[in-house]
Amino acid sequence: MFREQHRYVLGPSVAIAANGDWLVAFNMATRRKVGRYSPKPWLHPPSDPDYRNYLARSTDGGESWDYPRVLPGYDWHGLEHAGLCVLRNGDLLASHYQRQFHALETAEKLDLAGAVHQSPYPWVVAHEGTHVHRSRDHGLTWGETVRVDTAPYISGYSPREAVELADGRLLMPLAAADPFYDVYFEEMHREGHRVMGGHQPPPLGNERDADGNIAPGKSAAFVAISTDGGSSWRRTLECARDPQVNFYEPALVRLREGRLICHLRTEDSDAGGGYLYQVSSDDDGATWSPVRRLPIWGSPAHLVQLADGRVLSVYGHRREPFGIRGCLSADGGESWDIPGELVIRDDLVQRVIGYPTSIVLDDGHVFTVYWDENAVGVTSIVGTFYMP
Repeated sequence: MFREQHRYVLGPSVAIAANGDWLVAFNMATRRKVGRYSPKPWLHPPSDPDYRNYLARSTDGGESWDYPRVLPGYDWHGLEHAGLCVLRNGDLLASHYQRQFHALETAEKLDLAGAVHQSPYPWVVAHEGTHVHRSRDHGLTWGETVRVDTAPYISGYSPREAVELADGRLLMPLAAADPFYDVYFEEMHREGHRVMGGHQPPPLGNERDADGNIAPGKSAAFVAISTDGGSSWRRTLECARDPQVNFYEPALVRLREGRLICHLRTEDSDAGGGYLYQVSSDDDGATWSPVRRLPIWGSPAHLVQLADGRVLSVYGHRREPFGIRGCLSADGGESWDIPGELVIRDDLVQRVIGYPTSIVLDDGHVFTVYWDENAVGVTSIVGTFYMP
């Protein structure tokens, strides 16, 4: 769908607009040559101020794609992956988490929550916030932009889209953005990077204590709630917490019968060991089931419901053979067909790949979009058609 030698692309989100166009949002920045001023060939969005989100469009069912256009505009940079949500009224919402970037000398004079200096780069990465952009013409132009209130949590990030309930309320799945979960903090410390503002040690958490300081702790997952079609987000509800496990990059689906299912990413260094966790709700998110670890190894997930009622979770498989996999549930997420795990791709050559996202087509096929990096570091946004 997209490949360019001097661009680094990752983190897609796919949706079918109300006019039938297929849309894919993804993250893109310059792919650098390794040298004195660039010791890495690329930097992921948490570390690079040049990352922006772009939107590619297909008007022929995925056979061809136009050149991607910036989303929502060129003044929006330092972004994580966007999630696309098509509302019943036809509006298109794009949500993303943004970081602030400051010159190192300036940042040293500021009190910046969770700010990280990654040597040798002359900038400091700090927390900015979560935003939702609205398009009323299927992603051609973007108008209204609103900030998401994630309180009591400091940050809120997920590459996955919000879901619309039967009564029109929207739930956006979120969890901590780095460095507000301790695994990321510890990695930065090991690599010699400096967390600004005297927060080292202990590691950061995504909440504040009674004195207003950032308290250490594991990342909980929550939903941000909008009661006016995404024009404001003023309330959150927690859906998953475990004192031993960081949850982040949650994915949420609403089944036709009303149940909400949320899959949560963990890391190998957590007690969860890189397995997906799950919570569900049968009352539109007011209460959630106890969190449980699934026998599904992979991350992060995306969920869709098929025409026959089964639920499909797709995820990256970041150990050999590298690729994209999926798992099906025929009972609303109560159990998952692990022996029948779908191998969508098992021929990718790099570990850092994935972030799959899917749409279900009228003929029963699924189109799953993900990112791939080849042996020489050139990345692609790729799509696969298959019948689950």
